[in-house]
This record gives sequence, C-alpha cells and structure tokens, in this order.
Amino acid sequence: MSGFGDSLTTVGTVQLHPLGTIVVEPATQGGTRADQGEKTWIYVHNTAAAPVAWAQGEIIMRTSGATTYQGDRTPIAAQASSRIIGVAQHAVAAGSYGFILRKGLGEVLADTGGLTVDVGIIDGNAVAGRADVAAAITNATFGFSTETVLATALATCWLDCQG
Repeated sequence: MSGFGDSLTTVGTVQLHPLGTIVVEPATQGGTRADQGEKTWIYVHNTAAAPVAWAQGEIIMRTSGATTYQGDRTPIAAQASSRIIGVAQHAVAAGSYGFILRKGLGEVLADTGGLTVDVGIIDGNAVAGRADVAAAITNATFGFSTETVLATALATCWLDCQG
C-alpha cells in the first residue's frame, strides 16, 4: 500500500480510481492481522440491476456481459465462481464505487446451510450474495472457510477471486 493515498473503505458516487485498480495490503508481523499474509483489494462499481447496497460479506460478481469492473451480488445458484470479483468487507451503496476484497483473509456471509471449516465455498443457492459449501471436489470454488458457522452468519474465509 506504499504510496496509496486513499482509504480502502472510501465509498462514493464519484469515481476516484480506474475500475479494476488493485491495491495490495502487505502482510504484517504484529497486530490483529499478524502472519495472515497479504490482502488484495480491487476497485469496482456497484451497478446492480435492481439497485441495492452491498453488505459486509456479500459475494460480488461481474455484471452480466460487463467488460469492466461493474459488479452485482451473485444471484442464487449462478455457478459463477469464474465471474466472482471479490467480497464486500464494508457497505457499498447502490451506484457507488469502492474497494472489495479479492484475495486474502476476509469475512463471507453464509447461505442458509452455513459453512464448514476447511471446505471450499461457492455462491449460494438460497440467498443472493451468500456462500455455500462446495458439494463435491469438482465444484469450482473461490476460497474456503476457516471456521464452521451457522446459516446467515459471517465466516472468516480465505479468498482467491478471479472475476
């Protein structure tokens, strides 16, 4: 993050950076993030078809047909792992620009079935923007949960989004 003159939590209706801007938050040796590795954030635009704010932990994928970093919550059972851009770590209002977490340790909202420790995560099948456990080893995942949580709870997960 050396030389980055903004906050990763800045959200607004005016575009401050080129869409797709990547910011790497370096690993730390002390503090609350000690030894958890780097976090990679990406700058996106909330262009949801039905205007809705993104909440912490919601999974964001490329808007259908988008060639830029326009995002929307993952729809139910979209099998969209390759389109997932990242996961919101704070609220991003509809029509606003902001950073979401692309890679590293972050919070993800569980779908109605909850999440299980050390199991891959996929987009959910009951609530838009939520995660389910991968049912089979062949499911395309975008990370894995580091804890077991009940339905609709936030789970700390390792993320590796490619969208």
